[in-house]
Amino acid sequence: MKKTVVIVAAGSGTRMGGKIPKQYLQLQGKPIVIHTLEKFRNFDPEIKLIVVLAAAHQEFWTRIKASYEMAGDVIIARGGATRYASVKNGLAHVDQDELVGIHDAVRPLVSLDTLKRSYDAAFREGSGIPVLEMEDSVRILNGDGSSGHLDRSRLRRVQTPQVFKSERIKKAYEQAYDPDFTDDASVYEAAFGPVTLVEGNRENIKITTSLDLRLAELLIAPPD
Repeated sequence: MKKTVVIVAAGSGTRMGGKIPKQYLQLQGKPIVIHTLEKFRNFDPEIKLIVVLAAAHQEFWTRIKASYEMAGDVIIARGGATRYASVKNGLAHVDQDELVGIHDAVRPLVSLDTLKRSYDAAFREGSGIPVLEMEDSVRILNGDGSSGHLDRSRLRRVQTPQVFKSERIKKAYEQAYDPDFTDDASVYEAAFGPVTLVEGNRENIKITTSLDLRLAELLIAPPD
């Protein structure tokens, strides 16, 4: 099946601080979003690239297109008021009978193995969601201010890309928005039931703070 990815790059990046949204910050001399796009193109040279772009970010994208040839192959979708709306706008450019990944623009360190596991699972099962085991102990807050222990062996940290058969996830996004839709897997689950989990990679961090950016610089730097 043909592969597609919707890269969600419509966020404001306010937690990073500064005037440049985090997806356009430089990482080892290139914008973060370019690293992300290159990772998918390395995974599949024929993959269709869709970037969901906020209207206010058009100037940043114009600069990128002038500097990176691959940006000329990208389909641009309009960002929405929420992530749910942005993803739905991106999916409007996705055809039926494809495998479509939905990925955060600020996760440039996803591994090729994680991509393969996610797309392969979606081909077999309809969905492929990369996750990691929890390392820290976790507690849940109760309404009275107390807290309770949770069994971390039953919990997983969720990453992207979350990959689906396109006809299913497009149908799932026809549902009315629900605040419980915290990611694409929860949207799919509400329409089609349980998702298929696969192993992610620990380097696949979401760059949301200046500390994350510093860590990404260390992880992506070429060896001495």
